[in-house]
Amino acid sequence: MRRVLMAALVFGVMTGASVPAAAGIPMRVQSTCPVDDAKFTWTTTASYSTWGAELDAKPIGSWTFPMTIPQCPESRFPVYKEAFTDEEKAAIRALVLTPEYLAMKDEASYYLLRFVQEKLGGAEPLDPLQSAWLLLQSTWQVRETDPERYRRYAAETVTAMDAALPALLEAEPTDWWFFQIATANVQRQSGDFAGAVARLDSLTGEFPEEGQAAERIALTRQKIAAQDISSGALPDARFAEGDHEH
Repeated sequence: MRRVLMAALVFGVMTGASVPAAAGIPMRVQSTCPVDDAKFTWTTTASYSTWGAELDAKPIGSWTFPMTIPQCPESRFPVYKEAFTDEEKAAIRALVLTPEYLAMKDEASYYLLRFVQEKLGGAEPLDPLQSAWLLLQSTWQVRETDPERYRRYAAETVTAMDAALPALLEAEPTDWWFFQIATANVQRQSGDFAGAVARLDSLTGEFPEEGQAAERIALTRQKIAAQDISSGALPDARFAEGDHEH
């Protein structure tokens, strides 16, 4: 699981290096917008610590999650890498003028990032799990503030996860369990209790040794029984533990 999560985090490049326990100090960073080459500053952190994850996989730690994506001030374009080629800039500038982009630009940044990367992927499109992972992170961004948008993002996340999970089962069984449990909780948190129960009931095979799968499923079932849509985590959740440099 840790390999998939670290590879999938777009801006949280986790090296596993040791950092001070009091991680998560804000720092200002300058980026260049590929739309107009204007420079702008945004806030991130050089390092952070995590000590668990909520039932829907949102990390618990010394920073806010998901990690901030720098966005151009005017177009809101998500600046997902440090430098773009002239060809890429031309494609970006064409994209941000389209009605489709203009209708999307005020969505949560990870939701917009998925849209952008699917449009600009070219020879290297997002694979199904990367696409689903970006959608999952977008649900964290609106979970506490925008219930209607959360339900919309949640429905898309469930569909995307269902498309990605079959291939994952053979390649990374532990990751498959992790994302199945996370997806069940996205369903629960959006009010789809029947869908969450059906997903949990469909899980077969031995629980993986890492990740407290059995305990996380038990807590999820407790919340379903109580018709509880709130997020939750085990008191001693151990997903994604460690200190990380960004």
